[in-house]
Amino acid sequence: MKIKEIFIVLVLAVALLGCGKRELRHIVILPDVSGSIDRESLEQAFKAIDALTGSLHRGDRITIIPILGDAEAEASGRIIRFEVPIERRAYDADLHDFQRRLEASLAEMRANALAHPQLKTDILGSITVAAQEFEAMPGKSDRLLIVLSDFIQEDDGVDFRRDGHLANPASARDFVQKLLKTHPIDFQNTRAYLGLLRSSEYTRLGISRRAALHEFWIEYFATCGAQARFAADGIGLIGMPMR
Repeated sequence: MKIKEIFIVLVLAVALLGCGKRELRHIVILPDVSGSIDRESLEQAFKAIDALTGSLHRGDRITIIPILGDAEAEASGRIIRFEVPIERRAYDADLHDFQRRLEASLAEMRANALAHPQLKTDILGSITVAAQEFEAMPGKSDRLLIVLSDFIQEDDGVDFRRDGHLANPASARDFVQKLLKTHPIDFQNTRAYLGLLRSSEYTRLGISRRAALHEFWIEYFATCGAQARFAADGIGLIGMPMR
C-alpha cells in the first residue's frame, strides 16, 4: 500500500473513532431556597444554573429540584424536568423553544423562592428525591448531581446547627453510617458537585462544626458511591464539573 493510501486509511479510521455515540448526560440540580441563604447569592445561583443549561446537547436531560422544608411532602409539582430535543428542526427552532421554556420555568422557580423563602431545609430528603430521578431515567448516562446550599440540614428530625453528631468530624462520619444504614442510597457512577452558598446560619457556625459539616457530606456521598467535590466558591466553580 502506498504512503498516500495509508494516510487516507488512517484519517478515515480516526474519523470513524471520533463518531462514536456520545454518552447522554443527566444533570440533577438542587438549589437551596431556604430563608437563611443570602438573597444575592441565591440570585447568582439561578443565573449560574441558567448559564449551565447552555452546555447541554441533544438528548441530555436536566432536572432542578428546589431544596424545601419537607422534600417528600412538598416536592410534587415543583420539580423542573426537561430533555433536550433529539430530532432537529429547521434553524434549530426546537432548541430555541427548549431554551425559552426552560428559562421561563427557572424564572418562575426563582420568583417563588425569593417571594416565599423556606423556613426549614430538608437537604437529605431532597437528595433522596434526586436519587429517584436518576433511577427513573432508563439506560446508561453520565450522571451529575449539583447541590447548591449552605449544607445545614434543618428539619423536624435533625438540626445540623446544634446536633451533637456534628460536633466534630469523627462523630459526623459515624452519623453518616448510622443514617445510611436505615436509609441507603445508591449514587454509583454519579459525580456530585457540592457548592457552598453564602448563608447567615453558616457564618454563625464554629470552626469545628464547619469542619464536621464538610466531613459529613463528603463521607455521605462517598459511602453512597459518588465521586464528590466540595467547593467553597459554589457559584464561581459550578462549570467545572462539566469538563
